[in-house]
Amino acid sequence: MAASLRPLFLAIIPLLMISSLISSSEGAIGFYWGQNPHAGNLTEICLNGTRIYEYVAIAFLNLEGNRPVLSIDDHCNPSIPDKCASLGPMIDFCKGQGIKVFLSLGGRPDLSPDDAQKVAEYIWSNFLSNHSGPGPLNTTVDGIDFHIQSGSNQSLDVLAQALSAYSTPDRKVYLSGAPLCQIPDYYLDAAIKTGVFDYVWVQFFGDPSCEYSPESPSPLFRSWIAWSCYLDKHNTTLFLGLTGDSDADGYIPCEPLVGEIHRFVELFPNYGGIMMLQGKYYCLLSSEKIRSYVNSDVMAYGKKSMNKFQAI
Repeated sequence: MAASLRPLFLAIIPLLMISSLISSSEGAIGFYWGQNPHAGNLTEICLNGTRIYEYVAIAFLNLEGNRPVLSIDDHCNPSIPDKCASLGPMIDFCKGQGIKVFLSLGGRPDLSPDDAQKVAEYIWSNFLSNHSGPGPLNTTVDGIDFHIQSGSNQSLDVLAQALSAYSTPDRKVYLSGAPLCQIPDYYLDAAIKTGVFDYVWVQFFGDPSCEYSPESPSPLFRSWIAWSCYLDKHNTTLFLGLTGDSDADGYIPCEPLVGEIHRFVELFPNYGGIMMLQGKYYCLLSSEKIRSYVNSDVMAYGKKSMNKFQAI
């Protein structure tokens, strides 16, 4: 443990100990699917991952200016009849396994407030409800994910609020975001500040200021603390967003993830779990081991917290 971080850890120990004893939330594991032609069949992944995964984000519904366009690799080509609709049974199967399914927004948006309202209406009618008949995917998803990294950042907050407004006591519209690690995120900060996001899976890779390195976990830990404090103001759950590409900057091998890193991030009260944002699904052989860390009852969680801080 880096000596420079020790005073900070000592200062937050009392708060973390209290929150670990009163929090009843459990960690979760999710993954992105749709941009890797070698990722495998979604149904098989959800079947084999029933005890592992709670979330899947299907990528992408690209916003090209103010126009939504489905682009789910070779799994979905809107110009081919029924090509996208073939995903419907897969999505329904995953939902039937208790896995929440998100449709992830990408592309290069350029929205006015009026455009944002119209896009929200289009997404609701075509992907979140079946009031107008079967949509392009021939089924509905549970929520919408914001994975915007280009284009304009204007009116994404309006879009998030408009989508959230479709929630009812009988039908919750879940919202999530995948910002880069530096605060504030250029594209998603205004949307995050609306407080309507349920989950934020921060990309803790690809940036030396926040990513893990074998020499020092300090940048990752500092960034995690900053995001935890930042999202606490908005009542949003924080996920450890990772890359599964072993050649990417910030890639974390399984053992440091399962041990040193996870035992730190799980101590924070708004910790939600792990989200695989990029690359192949590494650590599948270790997923049961990860699961043993991310799901624990509250009293065991408190006892683990005490033991871990004594070891820091």
